Amino acid sequence: MHILFFAPYFNQPRGNSTTIKRLVHFLQLENISTSVIPYLEDDYWHRSDADIYHILHATRFIQWQIENNFILNRPYLVTMGGTDINIDLQSSMDDDMFSFLNDAAFITVFTEDAKEKVNRLFSGWADKIFVIPQGIWLPWTMSTKIKEVSPRILLPAGLRPVKDVLHVLPALDELVYQYPNMSFAILGANLDEDVHQQVKKSAEQRRWMRYAGVVPYEVMKVWYEQAQIVINTSRSEGQSLALMEAMLIGRPVIARKNEANLHLIRHEETGWLYETMNEFKEAVHSIVSNASLREKVIQQAKEWIVEHGSPEKETHAYIKLYRHLLNG
Repeated sequence: MHILFFAPYFNQPRGNSTTIKRLVHFLQLENISTSVIPYLEDDYWHRSDADIYHILHATRFIQWQIENNFILNRPYLVTMGGTDINIDLQSSMDDDMFSFLNDAAFITVFTEDAKEKVNRLFSGWADKIFVIPQGIWLPWTMSTKIKEVSPRILLPAGLRPVKDVLHVLPALDELVYQYPNMSFAILGANLDEDVHQQVKKSAEQRRWMRYAGVVPYEVMKVWYEQAQIVINTSRSEGQSLALMEAMLIGRPVIARKNEANLHLIRHEETGWLYETMNEFKEAVHSIVSNASLREKVIQQAKEWIVEHGSPEKETHAYIKLYRHLLNG
């Protein structure tokens, strides 16, 4: 069996590239051949002997397919993430997109909420939509535990409007008076110049804030080790790998209330959820001052990710679909 992945990115440090590298690694452990076309990067290659196409990000792929006159001449499945479902397809679905998804053998999503949203696009797809949560695979182990909290706050997110990376800045501007050693770092690619300029200006005005740009996944360990709190400020999400990674390695997380984060986190059980600036400040205070609750939440978050974020389970779920495609 040979699987050809179409992913927007493979070499650039993005969520899609992390997903693809993980799937390729664990599929190869199962002796399944794989190759990749990172279709938004220039250095892609094509394998004509693939048995199955596995396509990530429907709306980006459709645009690339039309521009390159690529013919889908193999059975294929489509994995849809947050941008696909929560943004691109909420406004419209043209004939090309409908035909592409209608002809897919399977559509996979990360959460039950995402499944409901895709099903609402067209109820006839209900039987071919499958929920396969993302697995978490870390190429390194963590060596440091949190003893005292400054707090050092980390936000891993690409700079684009939906990530809303400056959302909690009003709360941080107040918190710094209570925690003069506080720091706030944003990591992620510059995907929107307007957002980039806003972030740069904000960082220049605050000694405790920095934008560190793109950090390759392979060297994220040092950032996670330094972080004492990892946050997510997105207006909408598919399933945040950064939050899941932080939960697995023992870093408390604070996440904005959106449907995906509500699915991932139980408030004060596996993390903290916020909607208002006051709720965000209360979450920070709780993590800093309540060590027993912090350690309890950290442990429960680890256990949840081990149970629900297994890359082996994720891989076997995809293999089951691949075999069904080949064997009928």
